[in-house]
Amino acid sequence: MLCGRFTLTVPIEELVEQFLIDEVVDEWAPRFNVAPSQIVLSLISSKGKRRAGPIQWGLIPFWVKNPGKWKPLINARSESLEEKASFKHLLNKRRTVILADSFYEWERKDGKKHPHRFMLKNKEPFAFAGLWDRQENEDSSIVSSAILTTAANDLVRPVHDRMPVILKGEDDINRWLSTGEYSFSEVKHLLEPMPAEEMTVYKVSDSVNSPRNDFRSCVEPMQNLS
Repeated sequence: MLCGRFTLTVPIEELVEQFLIDEVVDEWAPRFNVAPSQIVLSLISSKGKRRAGPIQWGLIPFWVKNPGKWKPLINARSESLEEKASFKHLLNKRRTVILADSFYEWERKDGKKHPHRFMLKNKEPFAFAGLWDRQENEDSSIVSSAILTTAANDLVRPVHDRMPVILKGEDDINRWLSTGEYSFSEVKHLLEPMPAEEMTVYKVSDSVNSPRNDFRSCVEPMQNLS
């Protein structure tokens, strides 16, 4: 599974400052092992303001008639978005970012899966490019999202051939979120791998293999674990 886990360990106050958030619609606590189907912290731009709030990770398109039997889409390949019915209607209207400060990938070796934590060298939070949709029915409304992926850079490639799209700074984030100003054709060039030289990686405990484990120890380097 590509980009099947990530973290967001910094306080909400730091996120508000870094990502120029105007409104936070719910409380947020640090997370050390975010998994699919869980709630993640997303950011949209509406009427000139940035609004941060919770969203389900795993996209359910609006046209799905039986959400309970639909397998939510946690990732979307950036190269084929315009060809997929689940995503193409979202490209010009429903772009979002998912906030994070690292992601996990697993290396298969000697018949086992070894988890690695990838993050920026400066250890700052970043924004995954994403899409969102709203599934309405008689009983409920589900707002859900998918994280976009791209080809792996040289740092990630030994572990996995794909990686999540990390937007490179404030200008790229603004263009991605500003659906009223920039069409998808004007921003799709942003969906490229983060340069390997701007990232770092280390091995972590296999405790992250279980989504039930959501503790600070999940992000500790292996050599620091006893």
